[in-house]
Amino acid sequence: MFARRQDALAALFERHGLPEQRGKRLAVFIIAAVEGSVIMCRAERSPAALEAAAAEIHDLLVHALQNRPETGPRP
Repeated sequence: MFARRQDALAALFERHGLPEQRGKRLAVFIIAAVEGSVIMCRAERSPAALEAAAAEIHDLLVHALQNRPETGPRP
């Protein structure tokens, strides 16, 4: 299950212009962050960890896509 999700995310990132290795690393990181935060949410009985992870993942992806090699930094 993890491998399929990883491959799907990596392929999506590649389609959006990220280099293959960067896409693969991001996919692993995102899955690990989400899965880890789900465990924390269960232990803490609070959605706070998942909300925090989602916000950081969002910011990371915005930055990665805005600064992909083909386009360079955007204002």
